[in-house]
Amino acid sequence: MRDSQWLRLGTTVLVAIAVLASGGCSLRSMAVNAIVPTLANPDVYRSEEDPELARDALPFLLKTIESILDADPEQDEALVFACTGFTLFGNAFLQVDADLAEWDDYALALELRDRASAYYVRARDYCLRSLELRYDGIGEGLRQDPDAALTITEAEDVEVLFLLGAAWGLAISNTMAPDLVADLPAVRALMTRALELDEDYERGAIHGALIILESLPPEVGGSPERAREHFDRAVELSEGLDAAPYVSYATGVLQPSEQRTEWEQMLGQALAIDPDEDTSLRLLNLVNQKRAQSLLDHADELFF
Repeated sequence: MRDSQWLRLGTTVLVAIAVLASGGCSLRSMAVNAIVPTLANPDVYRSEEDPELARDALPFLLKTIESILDADPEQDEALVFACTGFTLFGNAFLQVDADLAEWDDYALALELRDRASAYYVRARDYCLRSLELRYDGIGEGLRQDPDAALTITEAEDVEVLFLLGAAWGLAISNTMAPDLVADLPAVRALMTRALELDEDYERGAIHGALIILESLPPEVGGSPERAREHFDRAVELSEGLDAAPYVSYATGVLQPSEQRTEWEQMLGQALAIDPDEDTSLRLLNLVNQKRAQSLLDHADELFF
């Protein structure tokens, strides 16, 4: 990440704080609307080459975004970024930290996993608010008849449909809490609708998320066969430059079925990806490669 990009973002954050502290609702609203597009830019983080820099910077930005939403609860760009940011921080940092801690400190791993789940739920709620702005009452519809509720959504909604499904799905897969598992039909409907509207979104990101969803136990609707289909398509659409599908399939399908040889091959393929080949995936590739290496280092503990 170039220093100028971080400097520009930092300056914008300071301006945002000054604006929020100023009086005059109309002027403040106009200023916030002008600032948010610069603040709510996830590419600044996703292309970062230093994960620790992103980890340190993201919480302050998220609190700034939440302050903006306190002042203007219907600022849609801020809602979508809050959903993106809390999902990103929970998954790329807290979740991975939990996975790494599990080898040496199980209590810490549980604590980090609980924190990650709280971030996913927070992200879900911001995305629901964004979707409600577009379609009043759709949140209730998602819980009653999700497939029917989503028929009114359009191609321009794919980003929020995907983000909502991802945050909600991660919250479920991370804890399998009964109250969250009951929402699985909504998550599946969100991802299915997003896939119908734009299969190529973010170079196969929807298929990548569906690998995780289909890796859930069969009794809650998971399917190893469908997970494999989504894996193959995710790799095809990303041209093999996204480490996430390899790690998700290895941990979600191959590890539970004790297929060690293919598991090692999958994680090796994740590690072979050049993070600089696709800068939009750089941060998540670095994080997933860190996780892949840790898994390989502990292979004998996972396979008996």
